[in-house]
Amino acid sequence: MALKKLVYIILSLFIASSSSALEIKGTIYLSDQWQPKVFLALLNTPNDIFVASPDFIIAETFINPNGSFEINTQSVPNDQRFYRLYLVQGDNASVEFSATQNKNYFHLLLNRQSQVELSATTQNNSLEVVQLDGSDDTKAIFDFDEKFREQNRELSGELPKAQSTFLSQELETFIHSVVADARNPYVGLYAIYHIEDKETDFLRNSDFYFNFQKRLEDELPITPYTEAYSALLDELIGFREFVCEMPGVQPKWKDWLMIIEAVIILILLVILIGFYKQLKKIRKRENDSINNLKPLYEGLTLKQQEILSLLAAGKTNKEIAQELFVELSTVKTHINNIYRQLGVSNRKDAVDFHNAVKTYI
Repeated sequence: MALKKLVYIILSLFIASSSSALEIKGTIYLSDQWQPKVFLALLNTPNDIFVASPDFIIAETFINPNGSFEINTQSVPNDQRFYRLYLVQGDNASVEFSATQNKNYFHLLLNRQSQVELSATTQNNSLEVVQLDGSDDTKAIFDFDEKFREQNRELSGELPKAQSTFLSQELETFIHSVVADARNPYVGLYAIYHIEDKETDFLRNSDFYFNFQKRLEDELPITPYTEAYSALLDELIGFREFVCEMPGVQPKWKDWLMIIEAVIILILLVILIGFYKQLKKIRKRENDSINNLKPLYEGLTLKQQEILSLLAAGKTNKEIAQELFVELSTVKTHINNIYRQLGVSNRKDAVDFHNAVKTYI
């Protein structure tokens, strides 16, 4: 009898877990220019927070004439991820990320068991959430977005340089405080990816980034988001090594090491003289390899080649955006496309590719 009861309990738990589904419902009161449809996108990496693609869509549903809607899906990961709920206007299916434009989306931190209920309106030609009921983590993401958008809006428009610098530093201080106080590391991770000029911020606050990496590895050791942050940190470290000479006193053992290295180099030079012909063959193979890289470079668009040149010049993403008079998100999208087309994963490798190709073109 006890065995039957145990089997029944296990079976009930299995059915309950297998039937769990992410649920988002509520009301969205639409003005005329908005399509009566709501989309839910899954962001499998924090790099996609400011990237829009129809490939991210995992669910969509119609909004009823009374404004009600409901999304219910099991086709999502069981662990927490970032999601984007958004609408579209007319024939325009894009997601607006600019602080100076009316937005048509908001982000959520959800898992397969999440239940969210909301009330929203588009009366001001922007998707404005009036009420949001969900987990504390989801509310933390939503509250951060509201405060970030409010402070970021102050930076838009023509401002004196001193005021712009002050507001930028104030915004980064706000983000740092959210990361430090976040109960859930996912909330802190979401905030970090809102730092526009991460390269400069890393040069000033590298310990902040390293400490957060340790927290991620301790609390979320095996997740795609932790891996993405580690890749971001590697890129920031590479940027620092590329543009900076780190200060410090060189220990004496390094002086001895340099002497030993000099002796070894001298010995190697003597040996290499005897293998001059072999060296020429190796150099020829290297040249052939460089020539194979040329089609990859020529496959880039002129805009991508220009951005790659600016990367090689040590420009930050923000500086590139200012020089080309484009949005920072546009620069990030171009850089991601450059990485993908060249088959590289970080800024240093892209710069090495550029330098290698330019040497022979």
